[in-house]
Formats: sequence, structure tokens, C-alpha cells
Amino acid sequence: MNLTTMFTTSIPATPEPETLYVSLQYRTAVHLCACGCGVKVVTPLGPNDWVLSFDGSVSLRPSIGNGQQPCRSHYYIRHDHIDWLPRISARATEAALARDRAAHVPVVVAPIAAKARWWRRLWDQARGTSAGRG
Repeated sequence: MNLTTMFTTSIPATPEPETLYVSLQYRTAVHLCACGCGVKVVTPLGPNDWVLSFDGSVSLRPSIGNGQQPCRSHYYIRHDHIDWLPRISARATEAALARDRAAHVPVVVAPIAAKARWWRRLWDQARGTSAGRG
């Protein structure tokens, strides 16, 4: 099966079958599940999500795994074409969800000023003062 790619600002409320809608502004691609079950598949685009490439045709990676849907379909979109994979297992779905959650956990970086550097603490100790004072 081939998909027709439509670059658009907004995604229609009712997508057409065999059409991949891509909104670069909202960094999202949407299509109806390739198996024909009618489920809307939303793929956010970004370094921790799906990556879209365009060379006259569209490819998305990683694969699309509809493991939370009854169809459990699993496929790649490569050069506007659906390349089928075996149905995705519950175990593979859980692993993918765990990877997604981990990729979206914000990284908290403590400010440098909150803790004096080791050499500053050593210097302050040698001088008989505590870090952060005089």
C-alpha cells in the first residue's frame, strides 16, 4: 500500500484513508492505521519521537506499532510505502512505552552556584572560611 503525503499546517478532524498528513509547524504526522481498522495514528516528530525524512517521498522511523489497539499492526513507512512487520507483541509494546517514557523525562541540572566546586571548598578550608562566605 502507498500513502499520499499531504504537508499541511493543521491535521483534519477526519483523515482520509491512505493519506499521511504532516504538520511541520506542530511537529506531528497523522494517518489512519494501515491495516484498515480506522484508528487514527498520531506520531509526534522530534529527536525523542519519530523522525521524518523527505527525499521526494516520506519515511518515518522508528516503526509504527499499534500494540495498544486490537489490530496490533506493525509497519514502517518508507518512501510513501507501507512495509509490514509481524504483529507487535504485548511485551514489545510495553518495552516501547517504557523507552518513550524514559526519553521524555526532563533532565534536572543543578546550578553550579548551588554547590561550590571541590577546589573552592578546599581553598576555603585552607583559609579557614566556609564556602559561600568571604
